[in-house]
Amino acid sequence: MMILFGAVKQVNGQDPLFSQFYANPLYLNPALAGSDKCTRFIMNYRNQPYPAFGTFSSYSFSADTYVDMLSGGIGIQVMHDTQNGLLDFTQAGLFYAYHGRISREWYVSFGIQTSYINHRLNWDNLVFPDQFNPATGNIINTSAEVSPSVLSTHNIDFSSGIVFYNDNFYGGLSVHHLTQPTTEFFEGEKLPVKYTLHLGYEFSQGRRNLRRNIQEGVSFSPNLIIQSQGGFHRLNYGMYANLEPVIAGVWFRQSFTHPNSLIFLLGLKQVNYTISYSYDHSLSGFSGMGGGAHELGVSLNLNCGGQITKYRILNCPPF
Repeated sequence: MMILFGAVKQVNGQDPLFSQFYANPLYLNPALAGSDKCTRFIMNYRNQPYPAFGTFSSYSFSADTYVDMLSGGIGIQVMHDTQNGLLDFTQAGLFYAYHGRISREWYVSFGIQTSYINHRLNWDNLVFPDQFNPATGNIINTSAEVSPSVLSTHNIDFSSGIVFYNDNFYGGLSVHHLTQPTTEFFEGEKLPVKYTLHLGYEFSQGRRNLRRNIQEGVSFSPNLIIQSQGGFHRLNYGMYANLEPVIAGVWFRQSFTHPNSLIFLLGLKQVNYTISYSYDHSLSGFSGMGGGAHELGVSLNLNCGGQITKYRILNCPPF
């Protein structure tokens, strides 16, 4: 239950945020479908508590694999995000990514995504100022607001992306919500297009075992991710240290003008599975309102030995 100090005019939201970008590859860029040597089943969970307001939670499940007959990867993803039981977002998507070769050393992937999107406003969980009796603490009927005629919206959405890569470099651009589906329950506002640019490079002091798809020895990978949606802009930059089988990372997130979070990550990577945990420490001055964000990623990898592709496997971080 949430008390709103003022009249509700709009209920809007940006896309759910995950700090383990590459642990949720289909969400980052549709072109990453089938980019691994293995068939992947990936589960992600993010929880951000706010003692004064409630809990914001996001769940994601995805599966993808490379299909030689299609010259690319296919995948599915189901995601659910809830904001204190007030505003729910559910998305189910299908993915296809074509994998091609540009030159002897450079490769490219083009990806498309078709999704069903549902936004639901749980109006009965709202409490308005005139409903609250400060003397008794009782909740009474309100005369201030009338429920909107639409409490749940259903849309078909499309997204696309591209990735370029070689043995050490990877970079891509994704564009989500090309159709700008309706999310506003009062006046029909649309979900803004989200743009994501991601770049990374691996400095290796060992060699990559292509048969096991692991890095032998020590490697470091600086990364940059820039995201823009509507009037919101995020700059994410950080570094991974690959000390097989342990991978550690630290990220810094900010808007173009103000700091937001410092992110710490630790993970374990094996041939058939990966497990990772990250914690977002707030730098925005609102750390007292929330206890930071916790995120967990689990990936199960199958058919790693038998999968044969015509194109080089994309060598990007697992988290």
